[in-house]
Amino acid sequence: MDNCLTYLGRLFCWKSGILLVLILGVHISSYAQILDQPNTGQERNRPTSTQGIPEGAGQGTSAQGVAPTPEQEGQVNFQSSDSLVFVFDTSRTATLHGSASVAHQSGQLKAGKVSMNIDNNIVSANSPSPEDTLSHPVLIRENDKVRSNRIDYNYQTEKGRFEVARVNIQDGNIIGTKVKKTAPHVVFLEDAKYSTCMLDHPHYYIRADRMKVVDQEKIFFERARLFILDIPYPLVFPFGYLPGKFDQKQSGLLEATYAFQQKETRGLGLQNIGWFQYFNDYLTGQVSFDIFTSGSYFVDSRLNYRNRDKYSGNVQIGYSHDNSGLEPTDPGYQTTVQKQLRLNHQQDFSPYASLSANINLRTADYLQQNSYDPNDRAETSTSSNVNYRYQHPENTYRFDVSIRQNQNFKTNTTRLTGPNFNFSLKRFSPFENEQTTAEESAWYENLSVSYKNSFDSEFNYQPTRRDSARYNWFEALTDPNIYRQATDDDDYIQYGFQQQVDFSLGQLLSSPFLNLSANANYNEYWFPTSTRKVFLPDSNEVVEHKIRGFNTARDFSTSLSFSTTVYGMANAKIGKLEAFRHTLRPSLSLSYRPDFSDDFWGFYRTVQTGPEREDGTVPEERYSIFENEVFRGPGMGEQRSLGISINNTFEAKKVSRDSTGEKQEEVVRLIDQLSMNTNYNFAADSIKLSDLNTSFSARIIEGLSIRAGANFNFYERDEDGRKIDDYLLTNSGKPFEMTSFNASTSYSFSWGKSGGLQPRDQKTYFPATYDPLNQRMFHPVDPHFGTQPVQDFNSPFSFNVNFSYRWNLNPTGNNRTSATINASNINLKLTPKWDFRTQVGYDFVRKELTPSQFSLSRNLHCWDLSFTMNPFGDSQYYFFSLRINAGRLQGIIQKLPILNNLERSSTSTGRRPPRGFGGY
Repeated sequence: MDNCLTYLGRLFCWKSGILLVLILGVHISSYAQILDQPNTGQERNRPTSTQGIPEGAGQGTSAQGVAPTPEQEGQVNFQSSDSLVFVFDTSRTATLHGSASVAHQSGQLKAGKVSMNIDNNIVSANSPSPEDTLSHPVLIRENDKVRSNRIDYNYQTEKGRFEVARVNIQDGNIIGTKVKKTAPHVVFLEDAKYSTCMLDHPHYYIRADRMKVVDQEKIFFERARLFILDIPYPLVFPFGYLPGKFDQKQSGLLEATYAFQQKETRGLGLQNIGWFQYFNDYLTGQVSFDIFTSGSYFVDSRLNYRNRDKYSGNVQIGYSHDNSGLEPTDPGYQTTVQKQLRLNHQQDFSPYASLSANINLRTADYLQQNSYDPNDRAETSTSSNVNYRYQHPENTYRFDVSIRQNQNFKTNTTRLTGPNFNFSLKRFSPFENEQTTAEESAWYENLSVSYKNSFDSEFNYQPTRRDSARYNWFEALTDPNIYRQATDDDDYIQYGFQQQVDFSLGQLLSSPFLNLSANANYNEYWFPTSTRKVFLPDSNEVVEHKIRGFNTARDFSTSLSFSTTVYGMANAKIGKLEAFRHTLRPSLSLSYRPDFSDDFWGFYRTVQTGPEREDGTVPEERYSIFENEVFRGPGMGEQRSLGISINNTFEAKKVSRDSTGEKQEEVVRLIDQLSMNTNYNFAADSIKLSDLNTSFSARIIEGLSIRAGANFNFYERDEDGRKIDDYLLTNSGKPFEMTSFNASTSYSFSWGKSGGLQPRDQKTYFPATYDPLNQRMFHPVDPHFGTQPVQDFNSPFSFNVNFSYRWNLNPTGNNRTSATINASNINLKLTPKWDFRTQVGYDFVRKELTPSQFSLSRNLHCWDLSFTMNPFGDSQYYFFSLRINAGRLQGIIQKLPILNNLERSSTSTGRRPPRGFGGY
């Protein structure tokens, strides 16, 4: 034992060329089986200590059949399930037979047979035959794995040589006939193929004379061609770069695409040329450019930020400069500039306070020029809002601040509402006594009070020259003089203050069967200005004047409500229904509100509206001096009304017995709601009785519901269709006429498992080679029929059906009627790969189909096939797409000349409808 082998863990020593054969007899462990499985994303990301090697294992052999991780620098651990042979006659070599595994700190080699050259620090392994894929050597280093026909690896220099090796990268692999590892994270390959298709013979791949892979993240190549179904693309790329890994925490170039959709206006170009910048885990940004041969360009910059549980948001700025497609010296040459600013922000200051902002400012034609979304291109307005909310921890009060902006490009008007401040107190009972029960409490203890106030401001910009306004709304907002010039109006910004107090008194009667309650409401308004109107005889017109000065107004109203509940029972038996119950809830309400247009209150004035008539009368108009203010002030007309409401519910008891004879009872609702209500105003001069409103809702069967409503008029009409103060019952003998009717029903149905067709054998047949002239795959009988078991048919099917009918009376012409039926979200999974979706509707009045959409998609392993069309309505279109489902190659391959024909569309943009549009 003179010489000890430190490389082999001091387990074996030798003398004078002795041949030592040691039978280890260790079985294959489950860890070795795990390592032999194909690599997945989760396995690649595991650290070395979890690659099937037990923690804490010692040197030498392992009972699990996998060499343990070395604990000392330079140490080599080994393991095999059959035998270990040492030969020391010419060189010191050791060969492991049967599920061999050699581990070093630089990596681990597994194969059916592994040879170790102790003098040169080289381990070698090769497969007995290319067809024996189970015994292919596998080299595992950190997060990567290389499978090859032959591997020679120096575990000291961490360099190696491979033959016909497969290098796994994120969502893909590279196969090379000759592979050489020159550095720990650098691999060179000759005659290499790169593809995201994980089959041994991929559907598509990029074949290059030489490739270089760095850190599994960067792939450089020379003289490469694209092959689809083994058919070469006619263009040869002399050199190039492909991203082998996408890391969200890494800055880099954006993936540019070839632009061909707008050749007539912008010409050819490149889109999405730019840079993505990762600043830190809280802040990212990117800038992209679209450049076209016409000289037009588009710039889009975005900034995203997020601090978990505190705030998040994004900022987007867009700018486009378009030429008319002509030369600057040509007649009709012009340029247009479009801009956009979008800001989204969400922030929680505490569990009780939060801020949200959604700002969207743009020029009128920005989306029409730069968006490929048909919904965006149809937008004619934009809106923004900012909201702040605070709620007291004990819900004592609530405070809100909001600003809203809406801009209509069609009418060139802008309305800015805010800042609006709203404050409300929680409803409280000032005389409540917690020591008494509900039966013992006095009537005044049931008094409850609520209070709220609001300050509102408003800015309306309606330029007189709407089609050619010189100033935009923001310029008019910042300068009152510009606002007056553009609108010819002095009402620059309007604002006002309102506070409201509500008193409610319930349970005035001690009876548990009768409910009598009272309510009073008081409103107060504060205004900085008021309006006066003057008639000018010379010009025969009414002129308004704005009177500045603090003004107040107030109004109030009271009501008294009475309600009860009456039950009716019937023990009739119809089938399984053995008892019926009718619940009737009648209610009466009396309400009173003074006529605040009376001169006593001083809120209304009378103005002459025209010259004196021949009979000596003067046309006059009653107007409110606060009609141009934010809250408009108190309303006109006295109200002394009686309201009547009746609500009905019909239920039944369903009795059934199970197989054991046990009786089961269930209450079912036959009619959920049948209600009627009307109102009679004693203070009105005429037409005191309002229309009768009715509504009905019921659930016939599970998933099917019906809703209906109708309005009825009690008065006669004149020749112009206006109501007159004569009852129909008195003149024509009929009690009322129906003025409107609506009915709708909906039904939802779903069948089958959500997962769709699940074949018993998940292994799918893929041929080793492709022959474009072989038509056997299109034979009516599957050539592989009988090779796999027949699967159960469990195709999911779901749909929603909505029917709507509306009718409105037109006393002077044809009645307005609409009746449509729409079937939406129709989804049928024909096979595990084929998916059919559609939505279709029919208009029974127009007798035509409503805009519909049909889509059919097919999963082709590494490809996605889809066809979408809308053959009906005004907006007809189709879209066909055959796309690679690998995101990193999709933009590169789909935009190549000739291959861009894999996407065809009838839309002007030539782009796919957005996801979620029409159920796609």
